[in-house]
Amino acid sequence: MTNIKVEVYPALEGDCFLICIGDRKKTNILVDGGFASTYHNYLKPRLLEMAENGEELSLVIVTHVDADHIEGIIELFKENGTAENPLIIPIKEVWHNSYRHLNFLKQKSVEELDVKEESILSGIISKSYVEPSKSRNNPNKGVSARDGSTLAALLYKEKYSWNNAFNGSAVNLNERNFISLTSEISLNLLSPDSNKLKRLEKFWLTELRKSKYDFKLNDNILFDDAYEFYLLSQKDEHQVNESKNISYQKEKTSLNSVLNKKMIYDNSVVNGSSISFILEYKDYKLLFLADSHPDIVRENIQGLVDTQGYIPFFDVIKVAHHGSHRNTSTELLSLIDSSVYLFSTNGKKNNHPNNETIARIISRKGTERRLIFNYFIENELLANEDLKKEYRFIVEFSDEFEIKVIEI
Repeated sequence: MTNIKVEVYPALEGDCFLICIGDRKKTNILVDGGFASTYHNYLKPRLLEMAENGEELSLVIVTHVDADHIEGIIELFKENGTAENPLIIPIKEVWHNSYRHLNFLKQKSVEELDVKEESILSGIISKSYVEPSKSRNNPNKGVSARDGSTLAALLYKEKYSWNNAFNGSAVNLNERNFISLTSEISLNLLSPDSNKLKRLEKFWLTELRKSKYDFKLNDNILFDDAYEFYLLSQKDEHQVNESKNISYQKEKTSLNSVLNKKMIYDNSVVNGSSISFILEYKDYKLLFLADSHPDIVRENIQGLVDTQGYIPFFDVIKVAHHGSHRNTSTELLSLIDSSVYLFSTNGKKNNHPNNETIARIISRKGTERRLIFNYFIENELLANEDLKKEYRFIVEFSDEFEIKVIEI
C-alpha cells in the first residue's frame, strides 16, 4: 500500500483533482477546481468531510486562468472566508499567477492611474461575463464581473498564503524549480518559465494599449480584477476551430492515418502559462500537465535526464489539455511513459480527447497501459479490440456523476 490516492472529479471539459498522500497525517493537494458546478456538487461535500476529520489542504494549485480550471476554485474561496477562520477547510498555501506576478515589462509607476485608465480597467471588468457551466443542480447562473470578485482579490482580501514558496513572486521554474512540501513529498516544476510568462504579459499589455498607447502599469488592484476577467472572457480561436478539420472521426478510422496527421502545436499564451509539475513521494512519480505546451515539458524533463540520470517513467500521467492533439507530441512521448494515462473531459467540446493523442499514446510498443477517463467517451480507437490486444492497453470509463479514485 503506497498511500497515494488521486480523486478525479466530474468537471465537464475541465480539470479538478485531489491528491491525498499518507495515512494518519495526510498531505492533500488540490489541483484546479473545474467549474462552479464541480465545486458545489462534488468538491465541497468532500472538503467538508475532510475538515470534519481534522484534515486540511496543504496546497491548492491553480494551473492557469481558464474557466474550466479556476471557476470552482473561486467558489471555494468565496465560501471559505478568511485564512485564519476557514468555513469549509483550512488551506495552508495557494499557487496562482495573477497580474501582480507579471513583473517583466511592468515599470512600476509612482503616478496614479488617470481617470481614463481607471475607466478602461473598470470597463473591462464590467463588460466581462463568464458563461455558466451546464450541469445538474448548477447554482451558477452566470457570473457578471465586478470589482473584488476574482480569485486574486479573494486571496488578497482574506490573507491567504499566496505563492509563499516563491517569496510572493510568480510560480516560475526559472526562479525555483524544486519545492519540498515535506521530508518525503516534493514538486518539480516543468512550466511555466520566464518566456511563457512574458508572452502572457505582452498579450495583456497589447490589449490595454489598444485603448491607450501609453497606459501606465502599476500595482493598483484594479489590474488584478481586469486581468483575470479579461482572460476568462477570451476564446482561443485555435481551440474553437480545433475539431473543424477532423472529418476522419466521422469515417472509419485507421491508426496509421491518424498517426500520419501533421501536428499543429498549441500556441495559446494562456495555456502556455500553465503550472505543470512532477509530484514525487518516496519512489513514486506523478506527472500533471495541466494545459501546458509539450515543448517546455520535454525540454525540462530532458534536462533532468541529462543532469540527474532521471528515469522519466511515471506512475500516472495526467494528459495535457484534455487530450488535445496540439499538446501531446510524439517527441514528448518518445521521452516519457507510464502504465496509467489519465484524461479529464466529458468529450463534448473540441472532440477531446482527439484521435491523434490517443493514437500517439497507444501506438508505442512496450509496457501495458491503462487509459482512464472520468466520463464515458465514444471513440473508435478506444473500442477497437484488435488494437487493444496488439498494443496492450485497456480502457476505463467512469459514470457521469462518479468521482473516479485512482490508488497507486
